[in-house]
Order: sequence, then structure tokens, then C-alpha cells
Amino acid sequence: MNRITVTLRRRERKALSGIETPFIESLARCGCDVTLISEDTPAEIPPAGEWLVIFGNAAWYPKIRRRLMATPRHRRPYVLLWHSEPLPPARATGLPLPGLNIREVAKIVLRDARATDVYTNYFTLRSLHRAGIPDVLMLASRGRQEFLAERGIPGHFAPLGCDSSMGRDLGISRDIDVLFLGILNVPRRNRLLQTLRNQNINLTTAGSWTDPAFWGDNRTVLLNRAKILVNMARTPAEFSGYRLSLGMVNKALVVSEPIYRPEPFVPGKHFVMVPTAEMAACISHYLNAEDERRAITETASRFVHEEASLQRSTERMLGLMEDHERNNQP
Repeated sequence: MNRITVTLRRRERKALSGIETPFIESLARCGCDVTLISEDTPAEIPPAGEWLVIFGNAAWYPKIRRRLMATPRHRRPYVLLWHSEPLPPARATGLPLPGLNIREVAKIVLRDARATDVYTNYFTLRSLHRAGIPDVLMLASRGRQEFLAERGIPGHFAPLGCDSSMGRDLGISRDIDVLFLGILNVPRRNRLLQTLRNQNINLTTAGSWTDPAFWGDNRTVLLNRAKILVNMARTPAEFSGYRLSLGMVNKALVVSEPIYRPEPFVPGKHFVMVPTAEMAACISHYLNAEDERRAITETASRFVHEEASLQRSTERMLGLMEDHERNNQP
């Protein structure tokens, strides 16, 4: 199991981004020999007996999916999918199925591989499951695990976790009261953020997939300038674990709308969770309660460094792969 092939979302293999590089580094620290393939090179999937790891979302890799599904089961590699993108809410949330905005509908109609709406993600997982793929499924949130279990698709919980690339406490002055960091073309999110502004919250918004000002060291400085980082998801109750970890590792207090099953994080201990109607008042309170704010951020920072780390989740992933091999020996 030391030989592992990992899919990359970016077309050029040298253009690693986001959490891809830390994940590959964590595999290397575990002694794994990692080969990288992209959507442009689906013919390079490994042979039977080796592992292919699809990292993020299988919907991003239509060519690789078709190649796997066209390969007889006895000739396919073992496949592990670590799914980190949103899915519809579990029944226990009591929430209705979410609607789609115009951009999401357009991507579906155009069969755009960048589609990451909850339905595209689910239907992709369902079609793979019916074909016996993956051999091991990991979900980055308990809510997603629960939703799939309701539909007969078993998976293991493993949060993406924190890594050194996400930042650190720089000890600089925090001159931004409230920050939202994320994509700003989501109608629901924009409505909620505008509501905060209408309630006199001094809110700074930033985010882009392509602007380097919001990645790497620039992002770390921005987060270190923020006293509070707000979390507003694309759909109600959705777990935005990466954003929460970003705030915690950079010691900005995370104030979030309600999240269904926010594990491994504990509301009131690692972050603040509050109904959207009460968020402005909550933010005002913590802006004026520096000691309370610092107590939560210190606890959260220790937790993401010591417990909720990418390295720990990667080690769990490798343990699941070893268990699968052991249970499926000829």
C-alpha cells in the first residue's frame, strides 16, 4: 500500500494549490510513494492491487470516472474517495432540499466539471456506488456521512483538518473587526452578509479562487488582522470545516450560523454558533469582550494543531486502506 496515486484538480501537475500540497506532504511523511495524475491523464490510473485516491470531489474528474467504470472490477485499482464538498442535508436537520442559483443551474446544463452543487455531488457518488466504487469512502463532515447513510451509501468520517499552510498567529494588531473570507457570488450568503451590514456591523469581505491576495502568506496576514471571522455557508446548516480551521489556526474568533453536526469542533469551546437573527448582537458582544474572545481562540488554536490536524486524518485514511486490503485478500 506504499504506492498511492492521487488525482489533482488542476490540469497542470506542477500547479498544486489549496490543500493538495499539504495532503501529499502528509502522505510522504507516512512513507508513501505518491504518483500524481490529473483529469488530462486518465489513462494513467494505477493497476489492480494499487491505490487511487480521489481527493475532494469525484465530480471534478469525469474522464477518470468513466475510465474506472469501464474497467472490469478485477482489473481496477483500489479506490479511496475523500469527499469534501457539500451534499443535501440529512433528514434529521428538518431542512427542505435546497434550491439552486442560476450559476449552479447553468453549470449543470453545460455539464461543467466545475459544478459542485449538492445534487451533482450526490448523483456522482450514487452512480459510483452502484458501480462498486470507491472501495473506501471518507466524508469530511458527519452531516454528509449521515445523508449518504440514509441512502444506503456507507462512509467513514474524517475531517480535512489543519495544516501549516493554513497560517499561524503572527501577533500583529487586529485592525479588522469582522471578516468574511470566501467566494462572494452565492446569493444566500450575500443576503446574510448584507443583513449584518444593515445592522451596523463593520464587515470586510474578501475572497477569490484566482487572486493571490487571498492565498498563502497574504491570506495569513489578512486573517491575523481580523478579530472575528464569520461563517456563512452556501446552504443552511452546511459544515464549512476549512473556513472554521482557517479562523482557528490564525486565532480569529469564528462566529458561525448554525451548523448541523459540527464535529470535531464544539460550539462554545472552539467557536461561537448562533442563529443568523442573533449574529449581529453576538458579534458586538465579542468585539467588546476581548478576554472571552481570546479564551476561545486560544483553546481552538491548540485543538486544531494538536487534535484536528490533516496529518491525523491522513493517518486514519491509511489505516482504512490497510483494513480494506486485509479484509479483501484472495
